[in-house]
Amino acid sequence: MKFPADLKSFIGNPGAVEILKRAIAKDRLPHAMIFAGPEGVGKCTLALLIAQYLNCLSPAGDDVCGACAACRKIRAAGESRYLECLTLKEGFCGTCENCRTRTGCHPDVRLIEPEKSTISIDQVRDLINEISFQPAEARYRVVIFDPAEQMRPEAHNSLLKTLEEPASRTVIVLVTTNPYMLLDTIRSRSRMLQFAEVPQDRIERHLVEKEGKNIDEARLAAALSRGSLAAAVSFSARDYRQLREQALEFVALLSKPGRFTEVSHAAAQVSKDKEFFQLWIASVAALLQDVYYAGAAKERVGQRDILDRIEEIGKDLPRSRIVAMIEAVRKLNRDLQFNVNRQIALEAMFIALAPNP
Repeated sequence: MKFPADLKSFIGNPGAVEILKRAIAKDRLPHAMIFAGPEGVGKCTLALLIAQYLNCLSPAGDDVCGACAACRKIRAAGESRYLECLTLKEGFCGTCENCRTRTGCHPDVRLIEPEKSTISIDQVRDLINEISFQPAEARYRVVIFDPAEQMRPEAHNSLLKTLEEPASRTVIVLVTTNPYMLLDTIRSRSRMLQFAEVPQDRIERHLVEKEGKNIDEARLAAALSRGSLAAAVSFSARDYRQLREQALEFVALLSKPGRFTEVSHAAAQVSKDKEFFQLWIASVAALLQDVYYAGAAKERVGQRDILDRIEEIGKDLPRSRIVAMIEAVRKLNRDLQFNVNRQIALEAMFIALAPNP
């Protein structure tokens, strides 16, 4: 996914963008902020764009220019997150195009990510030593922890001391999907900004206009993205089809009475892996949405290659029942963040929805 060139190119959460711009305009940007919200909605991307906004050398009105040395160096931090060396299978050669991008990042904008699985106290101590000095080039140093909830407990405590005595010209952004995994004392010393899912139609439009996907694939990717632009961009329709078949079978079972044994077996199979289950349940939701549209506005069906099967499922279902199914699946999707037992939750949802035989 391409890193946005400026703030106006940022997708979704316009309210968060305006809050930050107003705070900067009034010189009231907090020294510590928590960007909280679903995965893949652009929290870290916006943090980097704000770093550009603070340090752009040639602002374009109320936006960054995107072309000055500061903007290019800060953008490199976002672009290099997922770059791999073009020469070596492991590590970095330092000379290929991707390696040059990685080494061209701004010295005063730090993106701190887990080493292996956690952010260690050594990483935080190194940061504390660094921010005891004034920024080397920038007007404001910006430090981004992503994901902040993966800091070790001792790293939390070490960072807390810095928040209690903030360094001048330094902004710290804690990016997280679960802010309540951070220490209460860290939350109390930070301004929390809540991010929402990116609207489905906005994702769909971006995929068509900026990523070059055809309208059907874009509609399907947006429906399955759970509001995550990152997930939609990386979506592969070809890889999705086998999983969709399992989801379609479950949707068919939802519409029939007395099929609990089959549902329980299916639930046991799809619940083994959390990541698979999340995509599978998103597929169930997308299929139910298409079942609804097949009877109400056929042109809005996203998965037209299986339209006949979708129509067959929905032909005898009242619209109110389809809506109830969609809402139940969405609720289950929300409940996943609380680490519910996936199989039991799926079985319970079926029992609540299934008609009496």
